[in-house]
Amino acid sequence: MSIVQKFLNSMMGKFIIGGLTVTGISFVSNNLGDTILAGIIASIPIGMPSTIFVNDNNIKSYTWNLLVMTSVLVLSTIVNYYLINHAGYNKYESVSISMLLWITFGALFYIAKKILKIDI
Repeated sequence: MSIVQKFLNSMMGKFIIGGLTVTGISFVSNNLGDTILAGIIASIPIGMPSTIFVNDNNIKSYTWNLLVMTSVLVLSTIVNYYLINHAGYNKYESVSISMLLWITFGALFYIAKKILKIDI
């Protein structure tokens, strides 16, 4: 494993990648005024490249769970868009509701898979 691979797999490497992503979204949107580019950066599929950090024996399960939760994320993002653009909610209310939706569906998915042993 190369030095770069070792660094990317370290906790510090992962933290820096995540921090740069969030900082990039804020900087591009607020300082450059480019909300298109900020949206593109915000939609970077963090879960997909994170697949390289998952052990080979967990890849199939991980990618399925990633697909399910990405679908929940899309639904939550649609709700966020609707609440801000069509229902008159402010960004704090909309994000709170949308995140609550995401957390709720995530928790239900987890409970169904782990506790109830439902094969979803």
